[in-house]
Amino acid sequence: MHERLSFDVIVQVFQYYQLEESPPYPVETLLLVCKTWNKIASNYPPIWSRYDIGLYSKGYFTLWLRRLPLRLSRSGPKTPLHIKIKIAITPTLAISLLNILAGENGALCAKWNSLQFCYHSTTPFCFSVENEEHPLKVFTYPMPLLTSLEISSVSMSAGVVIFPYLPSLKSVHISDSHICNYPDMSRAKEIELSNVHCWDDLHGPIRIPEVQDLRLSGTIPSLPHARGYKNLRTLILQKHDQTSSLKDVSMPNLTSLSIEAKGIAGFCPLMDFPAITGIHTLYLKAFLPHKMDRKEMYRIISHLLHACVRLRELWVTEYILSILLENWHSCGHLFKAESAIRVILNIWTVEEKLILGEGATNAVLKKVAMAYRLQIPNFSVFA
Repeated sequence: MHERLSFDVIVQVFQYYQLEESPPYPVETLLLVCKTWNKIASNYPPIWSRYDIGLYSKGYFTLWLRRLPLRLSRSGPKTPLHIKIKIAITPTLAISLLNILAGENGALCAKWNSLQFCYHSTTPFCFSVENEEHPLKVFTYPMPLLTSLEISSVSMSAGVVIFPYLPSLKSVHISDSHICNYPDMSRAKEIELSNVHCWDDLHGPIRIPEVQDLRLSGTIPSLPHARGYKNLRTLILQKHDQTSSLKDVSMPNLTSLSIEAKGIAGFCPLMDFPAITGIHTLYLKAFLPHKMDRKEMYRIISHLLHACVRLRELWVTEYILSILLENWHSCGHLFKAESAIRVILNIWTVEEKLILGEGATNAVLKKVAMAYRLQIPNFSVFA
């Protein structure tokens, strides 16, 4: 029966299997089904273009070390490669696999289409220069087809320029890392930077003129200035320590804004944020335990509700909702107009559970009941 399956069906079987493959049961297992399957798969390069490498033990490393050369040869000379390397053992072992994937003098890097290099640890691993050669030399090769780049928990010593040529880069995610320089993100549409330290920060702000979705959290470099944000649609700031620079930035096409902070200082810059008038969707997440902060927080919320003349959706945490309900006599009219703002209570994030404690369920349910009693016309709960 399996020999009578069409070419397309056999290819799909291999591709579906590859999504769930593991080192002990790789996609090569299907080559043993019959000669027909072996012949079709061995000569169809796209099947061998994805490398989801999980280095969770030295045994897994040994399996991949033996498997990679043949897979690369089967991928052919032109098929774009998609590479994921997740490291839970000594990261230097991953370098051996990266060098194989890069080919001699980085020849295969010209085929890389996506790269994810993540070290699963709370402390970034430092790749220092030894014997005058950087262990991550593979990152210095040109990658003309690379469209997606993700790096996590990696620390590199200064002095080596990485990712010098990425003309096709569209998506960038860098977190918890010390890097030598930022890749060229001038054509990137989606950028996420979280707790990134760059040795090259002194050369001025990063340039991201084409970005449409931008997520910043923790310690990151200075924001680019006005002309860098003409295409930005979505901005997410999570515990970002430079929100004060917002007042100097123009974002004429911004429609979605998300702010997460634990203190008033993280929200105050919104009072002078010029792009706020065009916001359609606003996410506010705050945990301000001091009673005196509640009055100041309501002042900011009230300003935002009046300034966001195009606002259609307001996503709030239990804390923000409680402030709205306390001051309903002052702000309720904004939610009962003909073009009423839809209020969405977003609950049960991990952090919120920790802060609200055991009484969270009853506290939230009381707020929800009050919201319905006050007849907020477009109120809903997202959990």
